[in-house]
Amino acid sequence: MNDDLLARLQSESTSLRTRAIEIDKASGASDTAMLMQGLATAMEAIRALAATAGRLDGPSGLGKSGD
Repeated sequence: MNDDLLARLQSESTSLRTRAIEIDKASGASDTAMLMQGLATAMEAIRALAATAGRLDGPSGLGKSGD
């Protein structure tokens, strides 16, 4: 994953969490808010896994994928 995609995942998960809180407070739709929170958590986990995989892949020029 490139840095742009990782940044977008972070931004979208933060926005999703914020919107979930707004929905829960405004309409009491806790089921929808819970689903949105779960999706945001999954997005953050994907971002963390990508960061870990990037560290395991090694520095550029030493066999890193695509180089």
